[in-house]
Amino acid sequence: MSAVRTLTVDDDLALCRVGYERGELLRPDSGADDAHRYRIDPRSSLVADGLVLLELADDGIRLLDTNGLPITVRDLRRFRILVKIADRHAEGPVAPVPAQPTASVGSPDLVDLRLDALDNDLLDGVDFAVIGASGSVGDECIVLEATADGFVVAYRDRGVASVLFTSRSLAQARAVFLDEACWLGADRGRGTYVGRSQAVGTEDWTPAQVVAAYERRLLGDD
Repeated sequence: MSAVRTLTVDDDLALCRVGYERGELLRPDSGADDAHRYRIDPRSSLVADGLVLLELADDGIRLLDTNGLPITVRDLRRFRILVKIADRHAEGPVAPVPAQPTASVGSPDLVDLRLDALDNDLLDGVDFAVIGASGSVGDECIVLEATADGFVVAYRDRGVASVLFTSRSLAQARAVFLDEACWLGADRGRGTYVGRSQAVGTEDWTPAQVVAAYERRLLGDD
């Protein structure tokens, strides 16, 4: 028996998981020293836009996309729906979630995004570039840049940039940026999308469904 509702910015939930982060199941934070501990990030526009659902089930808690499909813990972290508050065996109080930062050159948000792309086994300055955090921009790569109006994701080829996606939401731009960079990396034989095929039949999806699919990285056969 389970109940599903929309996750909101007022859900200040402390959650935990024991074991591999590719899974989906979470539980209320028990404080156990062998647990990975998390907190919902209320800054996430994906949460504010109602694109994440909360399922309370007999075996624990799952966060779902707008199609009702579970989002893995790794993807929840990647798109900053969950923030890790303690590593295994870590001690000390839980730090409060800071106020919404401004994503500018060298900002922690852009630095974290670069690290997320590296975590996908992509090459900085070759497969991707985060302007303000990466050291170089390759001849052909996926680029994310913070502008006065929001965030731009573009495909850069020999100095010519083609805009793929724009949003005032860093969370949404992050999702598209990582997805596009992973597909480009897969074409080159590296990254987490190697061996996957892109899905078809998504032409009639609403914008909310598209962003939810990006955040889960569901446009493949995962």
